[in-house]
Amino acid sequence: MFRITASFCAAVVLFGASTTLIAAPPTEEQIDQCIKAYNDGRAANPPRTMEDMQKITTEALGDLSIEEMSVDQISRLLTAAPILRYADGAYAKAQQRLRSFESDPGRAGATACVLLFTDDFRAAGDDDAAKAELIHKVLSHPAFDQLVEAGEASAVFGTLGSLTPEIASKASKDIIGLERFVKAEYAEKLARSYIDYLKAYIAAAGDKSPDAKRIREKMATLAMEVADKSTEERTAKYYRGVSKYLSGAFARGELIGYKAPEVNITWSSDPSLSSIGALKGQVVVLDFWATWCGPCVASFPKVRELVEHYKGYPVKIIGITSLQGFHIDSEAAEKRIDTSGDPQKEYELMASYLKSRNITWDVVFTEQDVFNPDYGVRGIPHVAIIGADGKVYHNGLHPAQPLSHKCELIDALLKEAGLPTPAPPAEEPAGDEG
Repeated sequence: MFRITASFCAAVVLFGASTTLIAAPPTEEQIDQCIKAYNDGRAANPPRTMEDMQKITTEALGDLSIEEMSVDQISRLLTAAPILRYADGAYAKAQQRLRSFESDPGRAGATACVLLFTDDFRAAGDDDAAKAELIHKVLSHPAFDQLVEAGEASAVFGTLGSLTPEIASKASKDIIGLERFVKAEYAEKLARSYIDYLKAYIAAAGDKSPDAKRIREKMATLAMEVADKSTEERTAKYYRGVSKYLSGAFARGELIGYKAPEVNITWSSDPSLSSIGALKGQVVVLDFWATWCGPCVASFPKVRELVEHYKGYPVKIIGITSLQGFHIDSEAAEKRIDTSGDPQKEYELMASYLKSRNITWDVVFTEQDVFNPDYGVRGIPHVAIIGADGKVYHNGLHPAQPLSHKCELIDALLKEAGLPTPAPPAEEPAGDEG
């Protein structure tokens, strides 16, 4: 009797111990509280280091069981708030939990595949076949269309927009098949991904594909329709930008080797500079930038170096920006100055900014947005180089690239035009990227 009782007691003890080890699935209320704790933590002590972020997210997560979370809960803690990405040891557990759903043919499985896609794609390294298989796995999932309809597949389209032709050709059937979403009923959810899809489509079908123009023009029209329906001006402006980009010279494949698209100058630090086209006969370097752009400001010494190297030679460096509605100067007493509705004030602030920052090249404001669609500008700084014949020969460069690299490109254009070149710059230390 004693042994039975002891065994029974032992079983109770073991059962009791096991229940303390198996955490209950988190409730939606707990997930809400977790996100609130994260937001409150950031507000109280804004993170300045990765350690700060890890501390805030780890404390917000508390003892919630990642192993018992649903796919939607993991998605919220990765996207609505990056808690699982930074909390101590949480990301690996989240990935493991997501993999348990990958074979699910429903929306949970499709969401898991999408959430894992970017990291898996990166992990595939140089294995083009593996990357193509990952693309097929996601795009052919039975519930992928549901995610597109819900606007939850943007990360996939973002990755597709950076594919090499080699990978895209291996996954061409899946990529070209996404044209089924280029319809009015999907436009509000998918228009943000149109530029990435156009890049992926061209990489998959080839830049000579007769269908590329049709798809590009259709997406441009749909994006403008979304803009026209938008009640919020910032949103409308964004979609108008997408439409203009898709209609621009760069997206049309008519930039490199073609006459440089003109920009309408509304203000110039050099009053005599009124047109880029008027500079024909010189090599022109266009540097698209804005005062709020940290990397742009950080590249000033490199731009100044380039100006100095070509002093006295037929090379013109021009900084191009547009009215932003505010002016940023991290070295001024008032860091941010509102200039909305007052272009003249923004021009005057720029004039003094150029002097205080020792900007030795011309700067212009243009009627076109600094994210110029004709030059395919999606991020700044962004550099384009125009030859003496007025055609664009290089685009999408960074001003902080080594001086020797930039000079090699510029000198080749000078020599092609029969113009003088300075002596090559001294060799730079290895790894000096500015």
